[in-house]
Amino acid sequence: MSVRYLAVNWNRQKKVYDATVALAIVALVALFYVATLLTHPHMTPETGLIRGLGITALVLLHVILCIGPLCRLNPAFLPLLYNRRHLGVAMCLTALAHAGFAVFQFHALGDANPLLSLLAGNRALGSVAGFPFELLGLLALLILIVMAATSHDFWLSVLTPPVWKALHMLVYLAYALLVAHVALGAMQAEPGATLPTVLAAGAVAVIGLHLAAGLRERRADREPGADHSNGAWVEVCRVEEIPDGRAKVAVVAGERVAVFRYEGKLSGVSNVCRHQNGPLGEGKIVDGCITCPWHGYQYRPESGTSPPPFDDKVPTYNLKVEAGRVLVAARPNPPGTYVEPALVAPEAPIAPGAAEPDVPPERLTGRMPDSQSAGPPVRRSAHPSDFYIGYLPNAPTALRRHTRQAVGTLAILAGGATLALALAQAPFAASIFEYGHPRAMTGRLIAHPYPMLEVVENGGPTARRYLLAGVGKHGAGPLVGPYEGRRVSVLGALIARGNAAMLEVAAITATDSSGPGIADGEQTVLGSFTLTGEIVDSKCWTGVMNPGEGKTHLDCAVRCLSGGLPPLLVVRDAEGRERHLVLADAAGGPMPRTILPAVGRPVSVAGRVIREGDLLFLHAEPAAIRVLQR
Repeated sequence: MSVRYLAVNWNRQKKVYDATVALAIVALVALFYVATLLTHPHMTPETGLIRGLGITALVLLHVILCIGPLCRLNPAFLPLLYNRRHLGVAMCLTALAHAGFAVFQFHALGDANPLLSLLAGNRALGSVAGFPFELLGLLALLILIVMAATSHDFWLSVLTPPVWKALHMLVYLAYALLVAHVALGAMQAEPGATLPTVLAAGAVAVIGLHLAAGLRERRADREPGADHSNGAWVEVCRVEEIPDGRAKVAVVAGERVAVFRYEGKLSGVSNVCRHQNGPLGEGKIVDGCITCPWHGYQYRPESGTSPPPFDDKVPTYNLKVEAGRVLVAARPNPPGTYVEPALVAPEAPIAPGAAEPDVPPERLTGRMPDSQSAGPPVRRSAHPSDFYIGYLPNAPTALRRHTRQAVGTLAILAGGATLALALAQAPFAASIFEYGHPRAMTGRLIAHPYPMLEVVENGGPTARRYLLAGVGKHGAGPLVGPYEGRRVSVLGALIARGNAAMLEVAAITATDSSGPGIADGEQTVLGSFTLTGEIVDSKCWTGVMNPGEGKTHLDCAVRCLSGGLPPLLVVRDAEGRERHLVLADAAGGPMPRTILPAVGRPVSVAGRVIREGDLLFLHAEPAAIRVLQR
């Protein structure tokens, strides 16, 4: 066997496993995207991709957390455990793609470093409803990255199994952080009970399976003989209770001991594998070695040492047989201590239903390879067995059938949850963003309080005002300075939602061409009001990002408004229709950056409503903006 470390020691099982995982990830993301597109045709592609990747990563994490307790409840799930680290790395990469797209979409192309924007965009740390859920997701992602980076057996050896195991137990902290990330983020933006129900069902499944597995383990620790460790010897079972080639696990002086029967002999070792604390007593004697059922690590039963050149060791126990009873010494020997096996009387029967022992075609010279150890192919034993390690070429037929059924069930549950979440999303507003297809419009350019193009359309007597935006998360202010009050031709992409319209400016050209006269815009004061709604950035809300509102869009709105885009107050009238007002300060100038902490939250704003052309402006002091949700 090899003592070298390889990135992955590929075999057919690993290729099938990884191909299945890759196809599952693509299928779940595609299922979410297509289902959303069919039922919510106004979804923007970026939104579908970000949400699809996030949901897929969360579904995979649930599967990963359920595999462990399922294996404790039913060993037939062990084939899923063998390469679980591959699934973990794939889940981490999926979560990283979700985070990468989200950070780029919500934080890049603005006036701040995207990472700085992520950390400082939302400062409502003292608010439950407004808490920056992105930070919880970031912390969870960092944990998952550390786990993925240290998943290789090289790090297991360097860090030592106890440290490595403790590090990877942080997956439960990452899971809790991700549940909070969804609860404080997407759950607040989506109406209905589907998302809370699916999230709660997943948590119940994870917690329930772990509790069931824990209760089973606890009952096993109370088996007869576990409470008789006051003397030097503890009776654990009768000889005939131990199947040939397998073990009986009992608690001796508070420690689990595995007593193996093989070749007419008995040997006792600690039940804890040195690799990942796997249950050696649930393993089998394969080619003369105790083989751990989790990853196939091997130990000689009489000494607890791995075959050369490996040097892993587990504690051994002295034992003896008296009148058909197996007695184990209460005190373990140091790891690797040779103990002469106890002999089994020739007439001692084998436990009914015990598996027929393997007849090894050859003796191994080292431990079976796990998912990252290199080594030559290992031939399958000649006789069928209910015991299977993932590096062996063929699994028993019944086990293959069970694994296919388990994978199929998990696929149905994962697909069903993904489809339910896609269908339960809030409706997307009908909007337009003609990205990549700029059009030219001619009119009078207005620079204050925000850049606008006043256009007479279809030769009519009235003009329509288009708010202007720069590329990315930037306003058009730097582009319009030389053209204030002049007739210009603006080349830009149209953005529209309802009666709201905007142009993303690509170029501005002054023009002397004649055209219908455009009267100065008249102002009509409609009165003073206190309005309740949400402050959004005009560009995303109008149609560049859908949805462009709510807490999940808060950071992007902060970056857009900080970059000079006009802020809007979106309200609903008495009939539930959506209305928007351009926010300006009391003197009619642009709103200062001090309003940014109020963005993306329910607010009330007191001020004067003024109509200018076809736009409504709300002139208010920044101090008159009050956040309603704390």
